[in-house]
Amino acid sequence: MLIKFTIKIYKHNKQRESAVKLFALIFLGVIYSFTSSASLLISEGPIENFEKVSLSPFALVNIQNEKIKLTALGSGLRSKKIAFINIRVYVAQFLASSPEKIKRSDSEALSSLNEQKAVAIQLHFLRDVEADKVLKSFNDAMAVNHIDSEEASIKGILNAIKSEGEVKEGQTLTLVGVHLGDGSELITIESAKGKVTEFKGAPGLIEKVFSIWLGQPSDEGVAQLKRKLLK
Repeated sequence: MLIKFTIKIYKHNKQRESAVKLFALIFLGVIYSFTSSASLLISEGPIENFEKVSLSPFALVNIQNEKIKLTALGSGLRSKKIAFINIRVYVAQFLASSPEKIKRSDSEALSSLNEQKAVAIQLHFLRDVEADKVLKSFNDAMAVNHIDSEEASIKGILNAIKSEGEVKEGQTLTLVGVHLGDGSELITIESAKGKVTEFKGAPGLIEKVFSIWLGQPSDEGVAQLKRKLLK
């Protein structure tokens, strides 16, 4: 009887320990990394060329063994003014699982992401860009939107992008946000080199990340891009 009682207590403690770990993973952020042999987004439908980039109106994303269909809302050019010259940096395409629920106004677009099962943004680079410059543009956007870049999940996402190094012309960076059944949120990144990394975090993580493009613009180039993504 004593042995059975001891085993029961041990199992109870292990279950409680697992629950505590799960809570910590969700609210502090957890990282899963793997290299994918297939694209995170599988394009569907007729191809359209924009700035010499091939774009499709639909895509399928497979997250945690669930296939979700996404519809493109808009696409646009991200340019950066340097010494009075507009430099073409990348073409971005914004996709959502329920596009009819996306609010097109500046003030409501970001919060309407909460009505989506999944959203994605894909960046098609038109030139070589050093990792530090990619990170600086993302950090600038987050600062304007009062996002703490030192928050565990956000810092992990930025570090994952930085660790992949320079993005080359013709390469693509993809970010997908999914609302999970347990109330947590998942950001999945596919780097230009095909490495897929998942970040699980608390509610609000998707809004924080997508504020880079759909929040308060950090410069006129982002403002113009935002208008195109929400057209």
